[in-house]
This record gives sequence, C-alpha cells and structure tokens, in this order.
Amino acid sequence: MESKVFVLFLLVCVYGQDTNIGEDNFSYPCDSLTLDCVRNYFKDTGLCTEASHEDGQPIQKDREMTYVPRINVTIDSYEAVLTFYGTGIEAFYINKDTNNLVMAVSSEGINLYSPRTNYYIDQRAREPLVVQDYVNNTYFSVLTAVIPSAGKEGIDGTKVSAYNTQAIPILNLGPEITKSSNPAVQKVYQGFLDDIPASVEELLLTKAPYFFYNYLQNYICDFGFEFVGEIKH
Repeated sequence: MESKVFVLFLLVCVYGQDTNIGEDNFSYPCDSLTLDCVRNYFKDTGLCTEASHEDGQPIQKDREMTYVPRINVTIDSYEAVLTFYGTGIEAFYINKDTNNLVMAVSSEGINLYSPRTNYYIDQRAREPLVVQDYVNNTYFSVLTAVIPSAGKEGIDGTKVSAYNTQAIPILNLGPEITKSSNPAVQKVYQGFLDDIPASVEELLLTKAPYFFYNYLQNYICDFGFEFVGEIKH
C-alpha cells in the first residue's frame, strides 16, 4: 500500500504533568491494559491480522524517512532495524464525544539503526549535497495515537504525537557526518548540536507515526499498512 500523508501533531514535553481531560466521557474497552485485550479489540474489526512480537526483537524495515527543516536536511535510511524496549499500553479508551480511540504506548527506549543512511543537505540554487553514513539512535517517548471511528474502520486518518520523557536521545552518528571536512556538512552538524531538543522535535514529526505504526502492526494487529515517513509533494 502506498504511503499516505497524515496530519501529524507533535507534543513534546519533558517530565510534564497530565492535563485534566474529562474522563466522564470516556469508555474503556479493556478492563486491564493487556496486549491480549488490545489485540482482540482490533482483531474483532476484521480489518487486520493478529500479530505478536517481543521487546528486544528487531523489526526489519526497508526504509525510513525523516526531516529536519531547521537545518535543511532530509534523512533517508535504508535497511532500517527498529527495536522497542520495555513497552506497555499506557492508555486505551474511547472519547464518546468524538468517537476517537486514544491509544498510548510507553517504552523504555526505541532504537533505530540503519547501516546506509543518505543525508540530503539542501543548498541555495544548487542540487542537494548527499552524504551517506550510518545512524544508530535511541529515543525515549510515549507515543499517543488518536484513531477515528473508535478504530472500527481502520487506521486511516490517525494522528500520532510523541511525548518525550528524555529531551536528548542517545545519538550515534557516523564519521561522514560528525567528522566531515566539508564546510557545508560541518555547518549542518553544528546546527543540529546547537539545539538538539528542537531538532528532535522535528525528527519526531515523522518518526512518531513511523514508530507507532510499526508497534501496532508488529505487536498487536497487522493492517498491511506501510508508512515510511515520506512527505509527498
């Protein structure tokens, strides 16, 4: 299935407090937040195939794309390996006023590794400069998905946000980026380092839904839906 462009919202907070959200209007499909109950909920829609995955086991993906517009960079990763650690369902309820299903997934870490990542550095009046390197980063976020129609009509139109529990992820970038002698690459890398939390906010605009869809379809129920993060023009 082709990638679709979603309206993506990013909520980035660090050690914040929850907002009062009027729980009287909520219904809870699961008495306890177990994977089995959540799996059954989605499986009963008849739109997906039950899935099962264990934390720490890698998920092999062909590709993942993300953007950091504040430093004019597009990141295109191939042979991506995604690994979740210490995951759990933090929330699973239906807002009866909107008929939206809200699902939150917590984790102790989400690692994304790619041995072949292309960094496209936009340049004024010139073609992008392309630098190839590896990436091996670990993010710390609670992923929250708002799924229309209580999730009974599929996952199209889902909005995903990331609530950061650690502002700065564990970053491991290759030497073609971190030790380059090219002034254009040096400028971009320094711009990234100058405000890592802001850069992470932009990265998560596409990484948050990428992480969520892969969690949902590997741990819970597979809708046969592919989202690589690409924004098509």
